[in-house]
Amino acid sequence: MFRTHISNRYLKEDKVITAKTKWELEQKVKNQKQRWKEKELKIKEQTEVEKMKAMAIADTKDALEHIDEYRNLLHFSLHRKHALDWDKLYNKDTYQDEEPKLETFIELVNVPKEDKFIEFFFSSVTNNRLAKQKEAEMEYHNAYTEYYSAKNEFLNEQKEINESVDQFMLAYEESIPPFVERYFGVVINHSTYPKGFEKKFNVQYVSDSKALVIDFDLPDPKKVPNIIEYKFVQARKEITPRTMKKKELEEHYEDVIYQLTLRNIYECFSSDYANTTELIVFNGWIHGVDTSTGQDFHSCIVSLQATRSDFLSLNLEKVVPKDCFRNLKGLNAGALYQLAPVRPIMELNRDDKRFVESKEILAEINSIPNLAAMPWEDFEHLVRELFEKYFATVGAEVKVTKASRDGGIDAVAFDPDPIRGGKFIIQAKRYNQVVPISAVRELNGIMADEGAVKGILVTTSYYGNDSREFAKGKPLTLLDGANLIQMFKEYGYNVRIELKKNEKAN
Repeated sequence: MFRTHISNRYLKEDKVITAKTKWELEQKVKNQKQRWKEKELKIKEQTEVEKMKAMAIADTKDALEHIDEYRNLLHFSLHRKHALDWDKLYNKDTYQDEEPKLETFIELVNVPKEDKFIEFFFSSVTNNRLAKQKEAEMEYHNAYTEYYSAKNEFLNEQKEINESVDQFMLAYEESIPPFVERYFGVVINHSTYPKGFEKKFNVQYVSDSKALVIDFDLPDPKKVPNIIEYKFVQARKEITPRTMKKKELEEHYEDVIYQLTLRNIYECFSSDYANTTELIVFNGWIHGVDTSTGQDFHSCIVSLQATRSDFLSLNLEKVVPKDCFRNLKGLNAGALYQLAPVRPIMELNRDDKRFVESKEILAEINSIPNLAAMPWEDFEHLVRELFEKYFATVGAEVKVTKASRDGGIDAVAFDPDPIRGGKFIIQAKRYNQVVPISAVRELNGIMADEGAVKGILVTTSYYGNDSREFAKGKPLTLLDGANLIQMFKEYGYNVRIELKKNEKAN
């Protein structure tokens, strides 16, 4: 008799097989292994089926929860605070590096301990110890200097950030337009939306009427979640999604848009503790493609105006968003799912008639023999290009104004950062003599009128002590000819400035 023992790890089965001949034994072993393989495949297939069924159930649960998040966009917001927590904007970090100690360097340099008895007889031992001591002290001094330089840089940056927060807060509370806009921009930006929701908006504050205009890009109907079930199809061994029916989807989309409209107005009014705003206009915009022409379009499909008193008197916990929108006389044209455009009640307008098309000067800068002698209008455009490069690293936009030669604004930078950013006023003075203090005082006044966070005065010449004293403690930067040359060098441009003392300033 022939005998063998075989097993299957996956099935956790084993068997002793016997046969009269070796050939018969091999056949029995082969047949048994085949039966095990078939059984194993069946179990694996069943396991895979159960796994897919479980996956379909889990995916359905996630899909319904995602839809539920959109169905509760407004209610979710009502239970949260939206006013900016200024305290969280402050940088309260402590400098982490440890202050260097002399003992550390004495040990690193391996300074020998003083041995008065030996050193009494051998002066070379004393000299060696003192040399090592001096080396350790020198290394300690260098490390100490580097440590305090880095620490002071950290503290100065921290101070600048915290002062900018203070300035931001006070300017918002005083209803200065750029800061009011930044405040509500941060409020909307910080608002939490469901995963995958793309948020894009613009705000503008009209101080005369204490009105805030919000332009908000609404989600495309195809991007609003509408899968209500993931079903496992036994015959095809696959999971297929089942979506809302057309009418249900249209109603769902409308509800989402009305909720978004009310939610944004609520968050801005409820966060406005300084009462800077008495009226909010929300314009909901949609991007799409006109299927009849193939052309892209950007249309406003809802517009709603609400006063503070009327809106905050609503019980938003219980309202039906669509009914509330109609009660507030909101504008829309038919079913929102059709994306029919309406004219906004109040349009956001960021165009400043003072701004003109930029002129490119920088490309030809190497052929300019003397910046102090170039046409004054070209110099203003050149400064705009320089600061465009400087501000580009933070995503800011720089615009040049119409040439007036009247001491007005030459360029304006808009930095979108909620803490550091804001409106920067830039003046370019192609001077050949000392800049009069009147120019610095004038810039300081323009800053206040424009609601700017900083003023930058750029000149080909230099500033007197009276100008620098006046600028101390104020958000003014005085950039003289030497610093201007250095700034150009940092961007790879070699320029020259030769002052002609008798030439009239521009």
